[in-house]
Amino acid sequence: MRSAGTEAVWAIVPVKGLARAKTRLARVLSPSARRELVLAMFEDVLDILRGTQGIGPILVVTADPKIAALGERKRATILRESRSSGLNAALRRGARHAHREGAKRVLFIPADVPLATPAEIGRIVSGARTAERRSAVIVPARLGGGTNALMLSPSDALSPSFGEDSFARHCRQAFERGLEPQVVRLRGLSHDIDEPSDLAALFEAKRGSARYALLHAVLRDHEIRRKTSPRIMMKTVPAAPMGVSEP
Repeated sequence: MRSAGTEAVWAIVPVKGLARAKTRLARVLSPSARRELVLAMFEDVLDILRGTQGIGPILVVTADPKIAALGERKRATILRESRSSGLNAALRRGARHAHREGAKRVLFIPADVPLATPAEIGRIVSGARTAERRSAVIVPARLGGGTNALMLSPSDALSPSFGEDSFARHCRQAFERGLEPQVVRLRGLSHDIDEPSDLAALFEAKRGSARYALLHAVLRDHEIRRKTSPRIMMKTVPAAPMGVSEP
């Protein structure tokens, strides 16, 4: 359920062009299958956000017309780029737009975390401090030291710096700006879909969903299910810098 008004959290979802999406899956998915997968995950993420109490406007930043059209059908606000500006530039642009529209809190979340749940997003929202206080809530990625969600109050409390090792960067930046980051480790949200081995966990979690029917043939042909446990295995993420709080 979405909340109205400027007190609600703005969710900012950057999506790169479909032609460049998920290149690490190229050895198991054709270009058309990768595009279909990206659209399915993006639609799931929008549904998850719309089902989360406390999430207000959903802002999609993209240069891709198919992504924009799907976002509009799901009643998201579209911030169109003339060309892809890169992940962090898109996030900064989204944050500036949200700020101009009166947003006091923003949640940066990627479009490839379909294993997240409204309960997990709700935990981030409810765990954040009130809009009158500066805060940063960071959800680390399962692998690679990355960040899978970042919630800020106000919207410019930190400058988003997603990518490899971004968890440590976000923590350092928070301390440099006088904030004590809250680190929340979440089973579903920490699991993005980047590698062929991730497809088995996705298929198992979404079994029966028509959106992911393409994965059945992929898992059969490449025997990913035989080689990879279908369960989402939590693996160690880099330890938070000393002083980081974990609610």
